[in-house]
Amino acid sequence: MRSRSIWPTRHRLAPDGGAIGSALRDATRFDRSAVSPAGGLIAAIALTAVFGVTLAAGDPVAAATMGAGAMLVGVAWRVSGGPPPVALLTFDALLMALSTLLGSATGSLPWLHLIVVFVWSLAAGLLVALGRRGAVVGTQAVIGLVVFGRFGEPLAGALGLAALVLAGGLAMALFVAIVRWPPPLKLQRRATASAYRALAELAGAANDASTIPAAAKLDEARSALSSPMLFGDPSVLALRGLVDEAARVRIELRAIHVLLEQHTTAGPARASTTEHKTAEFLRQSSEALQLMASTIEGRARASEQLDALVPLSERAGAPAGHEPGAEHLDRRLDALAGQLRAMARHAPAAGQRGRLLERRPHVGVNRLRQSVPSDLAQIRANATLDSPAARHALRLAVVVTGTELLSQHVPLQRSYWMVVAAATALRPEFAATFTRGAERILGTCAGVGLAGLIVVGLHPSLGLVVPIIGLLGWAAYAVFPASFAVGFAFITALVVFLLDAVSTDTLATAGDRLLDTLAGGAIGLLAYVLWPTWSHKPARQALADLMRTQRDYLATVLEAIVAGRKAEEREVVPLARRARIAYTTAQETVARSLAEPTARQIDREQSQGILGALRRLVSVVHVLRAEAQEDRERTPLPQLAPLAREIDQALEAIAAELPAESPHLDLPIALPELRESYTRLVHSAELEHRDSLLMQELDEIVDTVNSLGALVADESLRQPLHGA
Repeated sequence: MRSRSIWPTRHRLAPDGGAIGSALRDATRFDRSAVSPAGGLIAAIALTAVFGVTLAAGDPVAAATMGAGAMLVGVAWRVSGGPPPVALLTFDALLMALSTLLGSATGSLPWLHLIVVFVWSLAAGLLVALGRRGAVVGTQAVIGLVVFGRFGEPLAGALGLAALVLAGGLAMALFVAIVRWPPPLKLQRRATASAYRALAELAGAANDASTIPAAAKLDEARSALSSPMLFGDPSVLALRGLVDEAARVRIELRAIHVLLEQHTTAGPARASTTEHKTAEFLRQSSEALQLMASTIEGRARASEQLDALVPLSERAGAPAGHEPGAEHLDRRLDALAGQLRAMARHAPAAGQRGRLLERRPHVGVNRLRQSVPSDLAQIRANATLDSPAARHALRLAVVVTGTELLSQHVPLQRSYWMVVAAATALRPEFAATFTRGAERILGTCAGVGLAGLIVVGLHPSLGLVVPIIGLLGWAAYAVFPASFAVGFAFITALVVFLLDAVSTDTLATAGDRLLDTLAGGAIGLLAYVLWPTWSHKPARQALADLMRTQRDYLATVLEAIVAGRKAEEREVVPLARRARIAYTTAQETVARSLAEPTARQIDREQSQGILGALRRLVSVVHVLRAEAQEDRERTPLPQLAPLAREIDQALEAIAAELPAESPHLDLPIALPELRESYTRLVHSAELEHRDSLLMQELDEIVDTVNSLGALVADESLRQPLHGA
């Protein structure tokens, strides 16, 4: 068997001065569509209640401490927006309480406190390996340790401070957990209906439309239905069933689009009838999904219109079965029609109110058992200096410890804010660090100015501080998803008035906040300039990880086809979800790399080509999966096994080579000649005409894998090593 050698590429090196400018522009963006007055109100009510009730009890210090705990947990939710992740907020409250305990208990012993700061910051920085949620709780942990480390207490006093922070944080988490369930399950119905509308858009979209937006909406619906605070009445069960069915419809729609695109390439004369009828059926399907969304939201008229819709009673828009190659598309449309009918039967039940006495607790224990070991494994895998997360964690630990030591010797009031600013500005990536640093500086300046205006204009008494904190909290939490800089401006002013409960010199507090944040932000940005980490290597690794997840997905589907058995949901659904998440991660990581200076970017053309090829690959796998999951008799195809193995080997070889930084000139990687193996399979006497769809999709797979190999081996994209 002949082979071909591939080597990793080198990205082009070119000077670029626009990366910092782009980061600054990102810092000033404001997405008006992301503003959420309702979400801001929910979080602000909890914060105001925690602070106001404790203050009314006559303990200003406890009020400020509990308010700080509630405020930070609220920030952990509202920075990203969306439904409140109750489990994450609860964990955040617990971790902040532990950080408060460690910081306060060691604060009176400077040498021990510095050791704790280093170790704690190192562990917190490593949490970025879990993505945004890990970065959020890691940042909050550092804040709790640094801030309360300035209030050294004996163990009993430290336990008291930690208990107050925990009480405030848990009060916020409990409140948003309760109000996230407005009767009759309005949030959950809205999320499920939104997923159905995304499917409707997909049904009516072009053949090359991405299924990722619909998948993201389905994930949001699952999240909304997974809270332990939910009760399992018939409406909830119906909603969960509809979300599961919608996930299968997404795969079916993608398969139909791929088949239709392949079918129409045969020429206008052959494709016109099939294309017209299929387009009409998809239009009706899109209309049906829109009506289902309205039915789920409880609109009776939509339910009546749904009953009369054509695709739900008969598939009049199907292509003629006698057209060559149309039978496969015909089967997929039949399957979609059946799914639509089933969904239409269950949609009205999801829109009905359930009775409180019929509800039973639903606890996501299995989900927790799966997620915790997975998260721990992810952290362990990144606990090496080859990992960007570990390099970020080490830099964070050094910067936080160094700034903490510096802050103890500078004549600034509340200099712990300087340490907090340095810690929160640092991110694993160039663009994120400079964007977040600029957001904090801009937000602090605006927030200090706002606090000064309120003080000068109102001269508020302690009683008036409570509604001021409520209004500032509402504004901050409402706009955080739209703009971190604007949200942070309101949070800055809010913190100033929280401290007003224990220190009435509000203007001096605001000035201290400004100076400390500017100094700390400058330290964080300077630290990244002197000790940078770049995203081209993580981007290449993300592409390799994506390729491996798609390889596993494809191998499982082909294994079922070779064995002549049905591909089971429990096998393919987790693999498909992993592949989709990996695709989104790779896209985001590549985008971060392309936002860095050109000299440090991943190669733009190569990375985009790989992403495009892998999107083609997973689309074909969806088609094969849809066929492999049908309830019908199958014949084993052992003659397909050699090609399946070679495809698997080729994808693994390319994935193994992608993360490399320099060409392995002395160790070329051999790829099998997939086209030769495919040609032999096509001419195999054992294959019959019924396998035409399989052969068509295998042809696409072979072409895509060969394209991936060519992209990685492309000599035109490779630059010689300097000094070689």
